[in-house]
This record gives sequence, structure tokens and C-alpha cells, in this order.
Amino acid sequence: MQYDFSSLLDQIYEEISAAVPWQRFAEGLRAALEARNVFITLHHAHDGGQDVFVSASEPEDDIDWVAVEVTYRAEFMKDDPFRPASMEPGQLIVMEPAKGDAKKLAFFAHLKIARTLRVCIAEQGGLRCWIDVIRDFTRPDPSFTPADLALIRALQPHLTRALGLYAQLKRQEAEKAIYESIVDHFALGCILLNDKGEVIHVNRVASSVIEHSPDMTITQKRLALADRSAQLQLNDAIASVIAARSRADTSLGGELVRLGGFHSRLIGMLVYPTPLQPYYRSGQAPCAVIYLSDLTANLEALRPTHTQSLTRIGQLFGLTRQEATLALFLAYGNTITEAAQQMGIAETAARNYSKKIYAKMDIASQADLIRLVLRSISFLR
Repeated sequence: MQYDFSSLLDQIYEEISAAVPWQRFAEGLRAALEARNVFITLHHAHDGGQDVFVSASEPEDDIDWVAVEVTYRAEFMKDDPFRPASMEPGQLIVMEPAKGDAKKLAFFAHLKIARTLRVCIAEQGGLRCWIDVIRDFTRPDPSFTPADLALIRALQPHLTRALGLYAQLKRQEAEKAIYESIVDHFALGCILLNDKGEVIHVNRVASSVIEHSPDMTITQKRLALADRSAQLQLNDAIASVIAARSRADTSLGGELVRLGGFHSRLIGMLVYPTPLQPYYRSGQAPCAVIYLSDLTANLEALRPTHTQSLTRIGQLFGLTRQEATLALFLAYGNTITEAAQQMGIAETAARNYSKKIYAKMDIASQADLIRLVLRSISFLR
């Protein structure tokens, strides 16, 4: 048996950030142990979703192993003394087809499974991993040797450490996705820049603003503005922010740049330094962020025809549907007369509704109404 132990270690650590984790490691382990198959199962104890399977098989193997797994779980898992859920972290076992269970023996014989080596790995957060190495009857002796077991034991501490890193990366990815959704929720565009002022990331909202603005593009990794004066201001702001960050100057509160006007398309941009990371210096490290917003865009969530907003305004302030409709018309900037016309009701009825709205919301004027609804905008999107 010939294998490169250092290559297996490289595959263990390098592949925790791959789209399919440990695929190359599964293939390398299969070759090292001269096995027919290697299956890696990732399962979180508190996750009701499906397990993640990574497999490596001989090229001529055409068995649908996902279907095999489904059948095994349905018919044999309950009575299996070596089922994954019963294993302890670090436990290593070698399984042979069960004696006396004709149906199970036939199942394994059909699949030509002679021996299975299984090891359980776990990390502190609850993520578990099982690795199954399968040998069939094509070998003169399908048993796993002491050297085979020694290899798995040598890999175990590295697998445990790598699984912990994998879980940490996945938690960070989940948190990042949540925070990005919050930014999107508030319709705030974000463009990340490196230490050269080059664009390294654009979020969904910023992409939409740029796509719909004839005065903004990303050209050669730079945010380009059609207005030369605004471009010069933006360049100065970016240079100032990056220089302040390199000096660890936390006094800079950001640089504001305006593009367009109230009678066309007004876009506000705030250039801000990113937090300084003491142990991270890289050309792709975010050094500055441009927050941008289309200030002339209508607030869709405040439209009185927005069904979800009507429902939530009613829930927040205890308003009837008619009252919630009038509240959104007023918050959108309409007068009582205009709101009554668009609602198809008499102005006196609208004024009666407005009195009930003010009483329920404990406010005294339309300005108070606008202020309170705007503060609630995050619940209306």
C-alpha cells in the first residue's frame, strides 16, 4: 500500500472551504486504503435537514449509493448496533455483514460489501462526521490490517480539527448571510474597496442602483461617475479614508459624496473606513466601504397598495384596514383631501379616520405620523 500521508493532510485542511468539502480527500483515502468506496457523512445534531454525503468510488461502480442509504435507513438502521448515532466521537469500528439476518446478508451480498471501516468525528458545536471505507470481495483478503487502522488513527486528530474549522466557517457564512440580508432589507448599497481603491465586492442593492443609474458604472475595478466633479470628490474621499485607516485613525467619520440632483436622480454615497484587522493584511482585505442609496427612489413599502405594509401597520398600531390605508397615504406625503380622493371616500370620513389613527398611535399631527411610520419601515419591507 503506497500513499502520501502529507497529501492526505493537505486535502483535509485545504478542502474545508471547497464547494464540496473533502471530495479529494475521500478519493485520496480510497486510493490509500485500496478501497472500493469511501463515504463521508456530515450531520448536525440539531439540524432536521438532510445529511451531506461526499463519496469516492471506483470508476466502474454504477450503484446508486444514495438510494442504498435510503433503503438501509428504512429497513436496517434501527437494529444496527453500529449505526452512526450510537457511536462516540473518536470511535473506530470494523463491520462485517451480520450473521443470522438473511435479509441483511442478502442486501450486503447484492452490493458485494465484504468489510466496512467506520470512524466517528465530532466538533464542539454539534457537527458530526462519519467516514465509511468499504471493501468488496475482489480482494483475496478484504480485512483491514493494523496498518490501515493506524493510518485512520493518525488522521483522526486532523479530521477533528478540520471539522471544527469547517463548522466555524459555516457559522461565519451563515452570520454573513444574515447581516447581508439586513443591509439589503434596509435598501442600503455597499461596495467594498481594497487598499488600492479597487472594487472587491458589491452587494445586491448596490448592483441594482448602479444597473439602473446611467451616471454610475464599475470600470476596471473602479466606481466611475459620469459627473467629473463628483468623481473627483469620490476619489479624494476614498484616498482620505484609506490613508486614515492605514494610520489607524479612528477619528474620521466618513466622507459624503452626492451624485445627481432632486430633479433627476439623487444618489448619496458615504465613504467609510472598514475596521482595522490587526492580523490581516492582504490586497483583497476590505479597507473602505461605500454606502450608497438612491434618495429619490420611492419607498415601495410605504405605498398604500402594498398589502404586507397594510397588514403590518394595522398590527403594529391596532388600526383597521381603512385606517391603515389612510395612515400610509398620509405617511407617503398625501394631504387628507388627496388621500380621501384616492381611497374613494368623503373627506369628512377621512378626517374621522385620521382622528382615530392619531388617538390609537398617541400622536397629534401628520408630521408625527410620518415620523412614526418611517421608524417602522424595517417591519414593512
